[in-house]
Formats: sequence, C-alpha cells, structure tokens
Amino acid sequence: MIQTAVSYWQTFQIITVIFLCGIVFSGCQGTKARLMRTNEFDKVGSNRAGAEVYNPMVRDATGKLLARAAAETIQQVAYNAGPLAPMPKRKVCFISFENASMEELGDFKEHIKTAILEEISVSDQFEIVSDRAVTAGLRALSLRPDDLFMQENMRMFTSAMGRGGTPVDYLLFAKITSGTTQDNRDMQRDYKLTLELIDTQTFVPLTVSTPMRKEYNNSVKGKVGNWLKK
Repeated sequence: MIQTAVSYWQTFQIITVIFLCGIVFSGCQGTKARLMRTNEFDKVGSNRAGAEVYNPMVRDATGKLLARAAAETIQQVAYNAGPLAPMPKRKVCFISFENASMEELGDFKEHIKTAILEEISVSDQFEIVSDRAVTAGLRALSLRPDDLFMQENMRMFTSAMGRGGTPVDYLLFAKITSGTTQDNRDMQRDYKLTLELIDTQTFVPLTVSTPMRKEYNNSVKGKVGNWLKK
C-alpha cells in the first residue's frame, strides 16, 4: 500500500516537472501570434488605451458627424432650391489630428486618421479631398492649420483645393483628449474623440464628440473588484 502511494507520488512529480518544463520551454520560444477572428473582441490594453477605446470612438463620432452634417445639408438644399433639387457631394478637407491626451498614440495616430477618412469616403453626401493634396497645399502656401481661420488664407487654400470649379465646403479637425482620476494606486481615465467640421464660408463649426472610460488597477483591491465585475 505504502509502495503504491509512493509510486503515485513519484508519477505525479514527474508529470508536474514535465508540465513546468513545457511551460518554460514555450516561454523561451518568443512571441507567438495568431490571426484573430472577426467576431472576437479587441484586446484591452493594460497600460494605455488601444483598439478597445479608439476603434469604437472613431466609428461613433464619425457616424454622428456625418448624420448631423447630412441633415443640415438637406435642410439647406430644401430651403434654397426646393426638395427635389439634386444634392451634389460636399467636399471635406481633413486638416489636422491633435493628440491632447496624457498618452502617446504611437502608430494609432495614423490608424485613427485613416479610419475617419475611410468612413467619410463611403458617404453618399460627402467626399474627402486627398490627404496628400491637403498636405501639399498647406506646404505650398506655407500655412499652418490655424492660419486657415484668416479669411484671405482660407480663400487661397480653398481655391487651391477646389480646382475644376468645385468648391471646398468643409475643413475637418480631430482631437483626442483625456482626463485622469487617481484612486491611490488605481485610476480611471476618461478619453474623448472630438470632430470639428468647419464651414469654409461662415467658419461656423459643427462639433461632435464620443467619450470612453477605462479603469487601470494596480492594487489587489482594484484587481479583485475588476475580476468581480466580469
């Protein structure tokens, strides 16, 4: 009986050692990757915002902006030329994307900008002016984004971008901001993506924003509380 128990214990030890060696060996093989399925949730960043924050903010904010701008366009056309008048697409120039948050965006900056441009490009009410053309135009005219709010600068820029007789109707500005609430070792960070569509004739802005909240837990209490919320 004792010998059998010892034999079982030795077998258990051998299996345990093999299992631990397997874990150590797999960890020494470097990063392992796989393609994520389209229905999988985005991974949640442990130290700063990532796809789980920025992707839904871009979709929501851009959707709201296009909906509001389209509604105003329809009202203007109906008022000026009757409800049956055709509505040509309105041109939008994406001027700048500003990161005013506490976190470095890294490669997400271009990712967010491209996602916004893609959302606008599939609209049946608006069309986006080539981002390369906008950059070249600002450089050729030696203008910074804020310089466009001087009437003469705006006229020169829209004239350069509206070649072919089609005017530039809007300038688009995007900004990421954040606010941090500290709770000892734990914290909450509130993110906000704001899109500002500026009418090139009146300088009147149409502004929408989408907020997202995220908690970061470093204390045992915070980690346990986070686990219980799942």
